[in-house]
Amino acid sequence: MKLAYYAKVNLIDHYIGEIMQALKERGFLDNTWIIYTSDHGDFLAERCMIQKMMFFEEALAIPCIIRPPGGVKEWVSEAMCDQLDITATLMHISGARPLKRTDGRTMLPIVQAGRDAKDAHRGKETLFSEVMGFSMIRDARYKMSVNAADLTPVDLYDMTGDPKELDNLVNDPALGKVRHDLLEQLRMKLVSLRDEEKFKVYQDQTQREARVPSNWP
Repeated sequence: MKLAYYAKVNLIDHYIGEIMQALKERGFLDNTWIIYTSDHGDFLAERCMIQKMMFFEEALAIPCIIRPPGGVKEWVSEAMCDQLDITATLMHISGARPLKRTDGRTMLPIVQAGRDAKDAHRGKETLFSEVMGFSMIRDARYKMSVNAADLTPVDLYDMTGDPKELDNLVNDPALGKVRHDLLEQLRMKLVSLRDEEKFKVYQDQTQREARVPSNWP
């Protein structure tokens, strides 16, 4: 499994080089934006798991490499961003109108300002993700996931003190306020983005299955 995965990575790496060389030979490298990213990671047998479907960093931490036209001296921003930001950045580059009802923020100013700019490492305060009936919220320090049906927290990790996510603190009484604040932000996010008509259909269905309280906001 690992051999096949790394073979694919090697193949992609080779053809990225081919693309870069073709752009250079045709004189396009100095007016072309290049963004290298992925849709998700892979556990690759870490934690005795494969593929994705979980909120651990092996699945969530994906590459985001941005090369502006003409290139730039490489540097790394610590700003938190997500795939919505990549979409917003591409639209900004192309001159398209920003999407409505999206949290995507263009990263173009950060890239163009460079490593020494005031906001070079300032991104989103919180990130969100969803998969298979669960939702996740992460801020600069903590990551928490909940059962989306009733918003019950299922795990909580201190990404500063425990970056490998080995110690689930979801029941730690000292972190009650952390859980409350993250949960409230997540609830507000879900409510702000939901389609009321579709949500009513979902709620009716899940209530029949006795999975969602009738008073869930």
